[in-house]
Amino acid sequence: MGNFKTPLRYPGGKQKIWRFIEEVITVNGLRGGHYAEPYAGGAGVAMELLLGSFVSCIHLNDSCPSVFSFWHSVLNTPEELCRKISRASLTINEWRKQKEIVNSPRGVSHLELGFAMFYLNRCNRSGILTAGVIGGISQQGNWKMDARFPRNELIRRIEAIADRRNAIKIRNWDA
Repeated sequence: MGNFKTPLRYPGGKQKIWRFIEEVITVNGLRGGHYAEPYAGGAGVAMELLLGSFVSCIHLNDSCPSVFSFWHSVLNTPEELCRKISRASLTINEWRKQKEIVNSPRGVSHLELGFAMFYLNRCNRSGILTAGVIGGISQQGNWKMDARFPRNELIRRIEAIADRRNAIKIRNWDA
């Protein structure tokens, strides 16, 4: 699983450049300042900087309601989110249920939508919400839908982020 701080998989994510961003912050005397990600997604750089104590506060924004709902859940209902992760049924029927919530989110709570987004992010190919499930519907592939769902590690990451919730500001704006 590597040494990642974010619980989300994000294709094309910025996490691989976090050390470069940290160097820019250090060279410019900005350590301890604020860091903003207008297109947060998995917030890989932001989480590395905050949890590594390179910045004192991060500002996350994502216009996608399901991504915003995930981060909202991490910050406001982390215990409930972690409970849902620990009890998640990794079956095609459950995958279909979570996909339906993401596709038609009207009337669902941030927790329900955030968990559904997280579930698909961890169970779909490359973490893409609109992609198919890892291993296919028949679960006959080399990898199965649980291949990227190490519950305990993901819960640990969420708890570490939630512990710093007072240093995290989230928005659901059109950047």
